[in-house]
Formats: sequence, C-alpha cells, structure tokens
Amino acid sequence: MTRLEPRRTARGAILTGVWALVMLACGTAPAGATFHEMSIREVYPGSSALPDSEYVELQMWAVAQNLVDGHTLKAYGPTGASTGTTTFVGNVSGGANQSTILLATAAAEAAFAVAPDAVMAPNQLDPAGGAACWENLDCVSWGNFSGSLPSPAGTPAPAIPNEMALRRTIAPGCATLFEPSDDRDNSATDFSAVFPSPRPNSVAPSERGCASGGQPGGAAGAGNQDGRGAPQTTLKRKPPRRTSDRTPSFRFGADEAGSSFQCKLDSKPFKPCRSPYTSVRLAPGRHTFKVRARDKSGKLDPSAAAWSFKVIPKRG
Repeated sequence: MTRLEPRRTARGAILTGVWALVMLACGTAPAGATFHEMSIREVYPGSSALPDSEYVELQMWAVAQNLVDGHTLKAYGPTGASTGTTTFVGNVSGGANQSTILLATAAAEAAFAVAPDAVMAPNQLDPAGGAACWENLDCVSWGNFSGSLPSPAGTPAPAIPNEMALRRTIAPGCATLFEPSDDRDNSATDFSAVFPSPRPNSVAPSERGCASGGQPGGAAGAGNQDGRGAPQTTLKRKPPRRTSDRTPSFRFGADEAGSSFQCKLDSKPFKPCRSPYTSVRLAPGRHTFKVRARDKSGKLDPSAAAWSFKVIPKRG
C-alpha cells in the first residue's frame, strides 16, 4: 500500500493539472484570482477640517475583478510602518471593465454622500507622507515616505495638499481608458493632486476605449449613442485659496476635443463660458466656482470641477 501512495498522488496531480487546463481553455479563471487585474486609482487622506474623511479607490483594468472577499488594502506611515489594514468581508457586485471599488471611512461616507464598498478605520493616511498597497500587487507612495513596500512604487508623489486627493493618470496609451500601461511603478509620474471624487462600485464606469491612434472610440462598458462616456472637466488654473483679487480668472479644459463649457459662481445657475473665464467683481468672503464640459453629442460631465476660495480685503 505504501508503494501505491506516490502513484495516487501523481495521478491526482495530473488530473488537477488537466482540469486547470480545461478551465483555462474554456476561458474560466479560478475565482480566487479575479482581483489581481486592478490597481489603486485615487487616495484621499482627509482634510484639515475633516481629518478622518479618508478613502482609497481601486479600479479594474479587466473584467471580473470583483471577487475581492478576504483580500486587503494596507496603509503605511512615512517610515514604512503599518498604519492599518482593511479586509473585504465579501465580494462586490459590479465586475465590468473600468469599475471602481471604494474603501472609505465613516466620515468620508458622510462628507461625500457615498456608500463605500468596504469601511476603513480612520487615521491610516497621512497627507504629509505615506503609502497604500493593494495586496502585494500595486502600491503608491507620497510626500516624505522613505520605507519599503511589497510592490514597486518608485519616487513618491508630492505630499497631498489640503482638501485634495492623489489620482492616477490614464494618459498613456488610450487617454480615456484605465489600462495596465498606466501603471509605470513610479508614483511621482503616475499620480497628481486633484479634487476628490470618490466613486463606489455601484456607479457605472464612464471610461471608454480608443480607436486606432489612441483617440477616443468605442465605449469600454455600457454604451452611449456616440460610443463615448460623459466628458471629464479639468481646472488647469485657479486663484489661491485666499486671494485679494476680486475678479479672479480660471482656465479649464476637457478630455474630449470640441467640448463646450458651462460655468457658475456660488448659487447662480450654470451659463455658457469659455476658457479663460474672469469672474464679475466679487464681494469679500467665501466663493465657489464650478465648470462642466458638454461634448458634441450633448452629454454633460456629471461631476463639475469645482474650486472654493476666499476673497480677502487688500491691506492698506
């Protein structure tokens, strides 16, 4: 009997290998592996007013990466010491290519009116310096981080400004689609400061694929009549958070050529505008400027780019 055990083991191994090959031939990946074609897209460490409103957003660059049960996101302090681990206690429902998964604190849930896919404990992300890693597959670091990580993160991105987030650029390759080539293992190159815009798994992705030449083309997920998602608006220049300029100017753009824009100040309605936009004379106090793009087919950016600032009297 003892001599037969190796034969049984070998036969079992052969059958297991054959079954794995059959599954691959049928295009079926093992369920436990469908979480690895996903990377960190956005990190928000909270603000000075709401320091506990932290979140990390993951984004899929392939379909069916939603079987995340038991998998973890780890956060690190400036020297590489662990500041916390968030473990998924179940899978998420949306597994379309470009879908996002949001890990957020209770304070971020309230501040941004979103329902996260996993709840983070607060005080894990330091805006001055730190890192976050999805399993041992993808890491981002920023500020004065100097520790070691389980996956290459390269040069840290700059420290995260107050009320801002770090977001991965998707410019390489197809500029309207998150894809593996967008991860260059260098945080300073891959990430930049943006306004926070958390997107949970329940929100359908708006990213779309490109035709030849890297130009926007067919949709990556659910279709629109023109094969594109809504345009994305970017503020390129704005006044300081505190300014004595009572007629500040703004420059902005969109990721779709030929887009038009609508602007508004404070509680006034959106009106057509062009970049650069110079405001009317403003009274001292707090103000908010918003701008949104409209593409040629008429779709509006659902999340207008916004900037809040305070006009202060000139001294003397």
